Amino acid sequence: MWGRRLAYLAVLAAGGLFFIFFRGYLSYLVFLFLLILPVLSFVWLLLSFRFAGVRAQASKAAVEKKEPFSFMIRAKSSRLFPIPCLRVTIEISNALGGETERELLSFPFFAGEAVMEQPCRSACCGKLSCTVRRARGLDFLRLFSLPVRVKESAAVFVLPSRTPAPAAVTENCLLPDFAELSLPTAPGNDPSDPFDVRSYQPGDPLSRIHWKLSAKQGEWIVREGGSSAERSIRFLVECGSQLLENDCIMETFSRLAFLLVEHGIPAQVFWPEDAELGSQGFDGEEEASEILEVLLSRSVPPAFPVLELFREEHWKKCAHLIYITPKCSPERLTGLLEAGNAERVTVLLCGTKQEQEISHDVVIPVRPDRLDDCLAEVEL
Repeated sequence: MWGRRLAYLAVLAAGGLFFIFFRGYLSYLVFLFLLILPVLSFVWLLLSFRFAGVRAQASKAAVEKKEPFSFMIRAKSSRLFPIPCLRVTIEISNALGGETERELLSFPFFAGEAVMEQPCRSACCGKLSCTVRRARGLDFLRLFSLPVRVKESAAVFVLPSRTPAPAAVTENCLLPDFAELSLPTAPGNDPSDPFDVRSYQPGDPLSRIHWKLSAKQGEWIVREGGSSAERSIRFLVECGSQLLENDCIMETFSRLAFLLVEHGIPAQVFWPEDAELGSQGFDGEEEASEILEVLLSRSVPPAFPVLELFREEHWKKCAHLIYITPKCSPERLTGLLEAGNAERVTVLLCGTKQEQEISHDVVIPVRPDRLDDCLAEVEL
C-alpha cells in the first residue's frame, strides 16, 4: 500500500508541475482531477465497507485422516456500493500442535457474495481451526484501507481410528456390574484402619488422634482412614508438545476406548484442564466420542504436574489405571506405583524412542509405525 501512495504522490507532484509551468484549462482540470480522485475513492470505500463482512465455514464437521475437506471463506458486499477490494488473512492451526499456516486471500471488485475455498487434508488427528485474523477493505486506488467485520471462525475434527485395539480383555472386566464391585484387598475399607496421618484440623474426632506421634512431633496428629475401592478402568491422558506424539496418544486412547465400548465395559477418563483435572465417564459410543472431541481440542501441554495432581486427589482406588503420556521419568513412575491409586497400572509411552531409559514391566512403548503390535501387548 505504501508503494501505491508513493506512486500517487509522484503523479500528483507531476500534475502540480504541469499546472505551474503550463497554465491553462487542461493543466487546471488535470490537477483538480488528481486532487479529487482519492477523495471520491475514499468516500466510496466508506459507503461500501459498512455492508461488508467475512466469515469462515467448513465443508464438513468431522473427517477421517487424509480425507479431503475445505474451509470456505465467504465475503459479503453491498450490491449498490460494491467494495473495490477485500484482503483477508486466514490462519489454519491444529489444536494438538504443529505449524500454523497463514494465507492471504484477495477478493477483487464484487457485489453480493463471493466464496473462496481453501482445500485441506491432514495426516494427523486433532481439531483444525480456520480463523480470520484480519480483513480489510481497500479503495479503488489502494491508498486507504478500513477494517471489515469478521463474524465467526470454523473448525473441523480430524478423528483418529475407531477400530478396536488388538489388546487382551481379562475375564474380570467382563463380569456383570464391573464398575460397582468392591476390591477385596482394598486398604481403607475399614474406617478404623489407619491409612495415613496428617495434622489436626478443627472438627476432627478425638478418637482419631495419634497420641504417641503427636507427643513426638509437638503438634496434634490424627489418623486418616483410607477410602474404599472400586473395580473400574481409568485413563489418565496427558499430551505433549509435538503433533506426532499427540497424534499417537489420541490413536492409542481411541482404539482402547472403543475396544471397551465393544465389550460394554465402562471406564473413566481424566485429562488436564486449566489448573485442574477434567474427568468424564463413558460406557457407550456416544460418550466416548464426546470425550474424544474434548481431548482433540486440548493442545497446550499443562504447566502443572498432571501425575502429581492426580495422585493428590482423593479418588477411590480403581482396578486398572492406564496412563497415556509422551514421557515418564523413572522418578514419576516410582511415585505413581507407590501412590496406590490402582490395583494395576499400565503406562503407555507414546511416540518416544527411550526404551532403554525406562525399563519396567508396566511400561509399554507405543510407536506410531507399529501401533497394532504395541497395543497387542496391553491387557485390560
